[in-house]
Amino acid sequence: MYKFSIITVVYNAKDALQKTIESIWLQTYNNYEHIIVDGWSSDGTVDYIKSLQYENIKYISEPDKGIYDAMNKGIDISSGEYLLFLNAADTFASDGVLETISRSIDEKQPKIIYGGANVYSKNGKFLSSLKPLDLNKKNLNRYATRVVCHQSIFVHKNIVKQYSDKYRLKSELNWYYDLIENGNNNEIVKLDEMVCNYYLEGTGDHNFWENYFERISVTKDHNSLFGFILNLPFFVIPLIFRIKRRIFGK
Repeated sequence: MYKFSIITVVYNAKDALQKTIESIWLQTYNNYEHIIVDGWSSDGTVDYIKSLQYENIKYISEPDKGIYDAMNKGIDISSGEYLLFLNAADTFASDGVLETISRSIDEKQPKIIYGGANVYSKNGKFLSSLKPLDLNKKNLNRYATRVVCHQSIFVHKNIVKQYSDKYRLKSELNWYYDLIENGNNNEIVKLDEMVCNYYLEGTGDHNFWENYFERISVTKDHNSLFGFILNLPFFVIPLIFRIKRRIFGK
């Protein structure tokens, strides 16, 4: 049986964390550890974590330099063979997700395995089901983090990378580029199954323009000048979706 390290980053979000923990507890596959990285919360989150009588949980609570610094701390103390980041409020799409992932690993022995995401508004309104795209450089250039939801990708500990502190909002995209630039393309498995329920209105959504320009910067860093110029038309896509959400609420 493969051991999964599920890493949850949280700061002053006790109720959201409880929702995530309950989703993990319901999994039919139980060979996992749940690592909670708390950023020195003051709302009772830490007391709640301490009250949990559950051997699969381990946590740290201390100030950090931001969400990616906290994620790196989770990587450092993980002991599972595959890592997944499931942040506070986000949940698994079903009780059998880990079971499905484990069976697929047995069959295909991938270094990276991922699936889709159900997207909800902050208030819990279902918006859409996003099927993942092929995880390759061409798609990352064109569609950025739309390729795969961060909460639905499992990465083997042997190839996992630390998140760069160069980017405040788009280090996740930079992380995807780092993962595939090591020649792991033949060891990536894409599943049709939904892995997570992902809730919008996060930091990147509230800081749209900073997020947008960081995406451009990350793409430029991972391409030649010519390759970057070829992909300029695709930077229009998030602007279109932004306008659509403003007008239609989606």
